[in-house]
Amino acid sequence: MSYDSPRLPSITPAIKHLLILNAIVFAVNAALLGRLSSYVGEGGHWFSVSWDLMCEGYGVGALRLLSYQFTHSFADPWHFLGNMIVLFFMGTIAEARLGYRGTLKLYVAGGVAGALLHLALAAAQGYADVPLIGASGACYAFLVYAACRTPNAIVFNVLPLWTVAAVLVFIGVYSTFVELAAGYGSGVAHSAHLGGAAIGFAAFRHDMFVDWSDHAGVERSGPLTAMLDGFRARQERMRLAAESARSSRLDEILAKVKAEGLTALSSQERRFLEDASKRG
Repeated sequence: MSYDSPRLPSITPAIKHLLILNAIVFAVNAALLGRLSSYVGEGGHWFSVSWDLMCEGYGVGALRLLSYQFTHSFADPWHFLGNMIVLFFMGTIAEARLGYRGTLKLYVAGGVAGALLHLALAAAQGYADVPLIGASGACYAFLVYAACRTPNAIVFNVLPLWTVAAVLVFIGVYSTFVELAAGYGSGVAHSAHLGGAAIGFAAFRHDMFVDWSDHAGVERSGPLTAMLDGFRARQERMRLAAESARSSRLDEILAKVKAEGLTALSSQERRFLEDASKRG
């Protein structure tokens, strides 16, 4: 993909962190021989989501709506790679508008919307127990958001981005129609793509998730650094307030000396004036 020239865009902070987290989960899943994404031996589907899995642990299973978004089958690296490519290119376009936290919110919202739409349609077809994994819902949210934001960006030096997004969404709509008419069996959650795409469009149309306080892909400091910065800022405000009060007090004393002379000063005012002269 290119904008004005065939060079890669600079990776933005939130997208960098999302790519790293997805890669870590993929590597862990491979090391565990797929237990995060599929059923293996005595256990599995640890991070995947379905209606049954969400009901586990007295509602704790609902956290799978988040964990499934970072989980890909280690036996299908092309699915993982494809999603990460979309996330890299489309996510950097989106983060320039959304900022750091807004980008994370769109990722999560797109994934949750995709999962809920897929699970609803799967349940209607009798496949409520089929687990779902992958970041495709979130990636479609970024795809549509980026296409709305920069519709004329050229993909592969051939097609405008809006055309690519429109074709992929149409494929998702048609494939979902086929599944509803002929039954679920492709192994691809096309309805999850549509849920994410809908969130991406709504987010752009209504300025959802835009992080006005931390904007345009600016790197955020860590929690410890943020605490220290906040402490230093409070200390500086207190110092400035004390200096302002001291300056006002000094002006009052000098005005009194001018009007009544040094003999009119109290012992406390004299000490204050002496301290002020030592401070320079």
